[in-house]
Amino acid sequence: MDGRNERTRRAVLGATAGLVAGVAGCLGGDNATPSKSEPDGGLTSDSAEPPTWLTATLTDVTTDEEFTILDADRPTVMHTFETWCPKCRDQQKKLNDLYKRRGDELQMVDLNIDSNFSPEEMRAYAERNGYEWRFGIASNAVMGSLTEDFGQEVAIAPQAPVIVVCPDGAAYELGKGDQADEISSAIDDVCQ
Repeated sequence: MDGRNERTRRAVLGATAGLVAGVAGCLGGDNATPSKSEPDGGLTSDSAEPPTWLTATLTDVTTDEEFTILDADRPTVMHTFETWCPKCRDQQKKLNDLYKRRGDELQMVDLNIDSNFSPEEMRAYAERNGYEWRFGIASNAVMGSLTEDFGQEVAIAPQAPVIVVCPDGAAYELGKGDQADEISSAIDDVCQ
């Protein structure tokens, strides 16, 4: 078995409740990195409505273009981050390797989880680092929806996973720190 399990919204919500309780007890200073995981399954909703994070209109601060994750006609690689986070910057370097190899085949989105960050600051950050994919700022509604579906880690920059979304809306969580080759293989495996 390759470690991928189909996840439903109900299962994610149950796991989130336990995770929030665990995170509340762990925030006292242990900065241990969570264990690396394989993509652990398509996220499917029990409701007819897709989650807000898939359908919300986002703005690419580098181009001012509006987009949604769900409307992409190719796989999306999404990463939540904050600019102060060294693990996030390391992940972005790996995402840059992936972008250089497969950028035309993917929609890549980096969402800053600090809604107080200005679009100008975010644009300057992307340009200064030579990143050419989409950068945006996650609204509170988008972050709430992501947290509901993926757990509190998605809102904690050093722990935030990379999320792969296939064109059919199925979402897969990868571990923080995955290399470009690992992300590329996961995309090929889950978005066929």
